[in-house]
Amino acid sequence: MLKKITKWTFLKGYLLVYLTCCLIFTIIKWKTLSYAEGWGVVYMVGLFIIGLFALLIDFILTLIIKNKKILNGIGILIAIGFSIMLFIELKNNGFN
Repeated sequence: MLKKITKWTFLKGYLLVYLTCCLIFTIIKWKTLSYAEGWGVVYMVGLFIIGLFALLIDFILTLIIKNKKILNGIGILIAIGFSIMLFIELKNNGFN
């Protein structure tokens, strides 16, 4: 089981970079995010939870799919979809 968790895939690498960027952005922009009622912090927590959920999906895919090429191909498609969704969401909420 531990071997499945430490097995590197494209999606896992992408999501670790994504979560690291979210953490760095949250630390740098903390004053702005926590201003007034702190809805920016709530938004960032939501983005963290989405990233963790995607890591869970990667883990489940790693258990189901044994072929690494197919696994990474599906991971690339999920990462592209995730990036498009995130870009649209940030653009709609005024982050230019």
